[in-house]
Amino acid sequence: MAWRIHEHVLRGEIDNRTRNRVTGRIWLAGATEPMVLDLTGDCHPDLAGCSLEFENPAPVPMTTRPPASQQHGTAGDITAARKVRVFDIPVAEAYPMLKRGEKVPEHMANCLYLEWFSERSGRVVIESADYRLRISDPAWRFTAEEIAERERQAAEGDTSFATAVDADGNAESWDEFRCEQLLRESDMIGEKYRRLLEKYADHPDSERIIAHEMGWEWIEEALDEQEAAAGGGATEEEGDDEGAVDESPGAPEDDLAEIDMEEEPPDPAREGIDWVRDGDGRIAHPVANRFRDVMHTLLTELKAGGNDFSECDEALNEFRGHFMTLSVKLSSALHFVARADRFTDPGMTVARLKRALEIHNQTLTAAEALVNHPKFPADRLAYYRSELFKVREDVLAIIARLREGE
Repeated sequence: MAWRIHEHVLRGEIDNRTRNRVTGRIWLAGATEPMVLDLTGDCHPDLAGCSLEFENPAPVPMTTRPPASQQHGTAGDITAARKVRVFDIPVAEAYPMLKRGEKVPEHMANCLYLEWFSERSGRVVIESADYRLRISDPAWRFTAEEIAERERQAAEGDTSFATAVDADGNAESWDEFRCEQLLRESDMIGEKYRRLLEKYADHPDSERIIAHEMGWEWIEEALDEQEAAAGGGATEEEGDDEGAVDESPGAPEDDLAEIDMEEEPPDPAREGIDWVRDGDGRIAHPVANRFRDVMHTLLTELKAGGNDFSECDEALNEFRGHFMTLSVKLSSALHFVARADRFTDPGMTVARLKRALEIHNQTLTAAEALVNHPKFPADRLAYYRSELFKVREDVLAIIARLREGE
């Protein structure tokens, strides 16, 4: 994966007037601080020796946490001269025309393409043909020999950038900060996908449009193959049905859904420390299991108090929602500790727990709004706050243990 942040960019500046160094700052909508770039390498010949300023005329604010503010690493392809085809009409109007075999109005345009690999965020890409650009005169230029050598290295995958990408996570385990960045990247991708689903859910070509907007070229190619097969080839009735799978509602499959997938229990010596069995007999971490029980107690009390969750006041809803989210985050992160999963890097578990602590802070803030609340007794608020502080101490102790590599 890669951070693809072009739609969130407000403005930015890139400077390659010093050889073998690319510096810059990029401001993102919704972020308080700019990303600061300090990269090894050079831009493509069109920007080599130049400074570049760019501005996005229609930025989309980020609702998730942005990439790391300090971006140290290796420059990849950095150019303002990448040629792309650009539709002259909205993509939602273009695809129906393509399906009907009509010519879509389009033009060739120069696309700004900024790519780098950083120690904290991995691969980051900014790609847009819509930005407004200002490019300075060059302070230096590549020689013809240098350009030829760069082209050779690119063709053979022998660049510093390619080496950095290939080695990511292979030479050594990611630390918790790199894992955090991966989780944030996933958040951003999920948020963009959600927005596109809301926008194009009812469009007949929603699947293709969303794939195009997400940059999922493999899905577009698969859809092309499906359409080509549907337009030409034998139908199901005409084709050879040997080996075909019966997908009717009552068809027998591999019975995988009915197989008891119970795993072997974890180390018996760690029972009660790293794992317990919950009320349904499933493996769970003691901290997550206890907090889930506390959450169920909260929900039961709220219902007993006559609170309709769909109609109860904002303060109660806020507290309940954060409490439930925190329970899910803890269960997800601590599941790998409970199972002693050898395939999970401790740094990733620490990163997940740190994200759970962010929700924990939001839950405590929501609890403050319930002081003197007419529908929430003071003694019960004190109880839930004490449980929140207790789980925070437990989580911090687990993080410390994971960091020590116990």
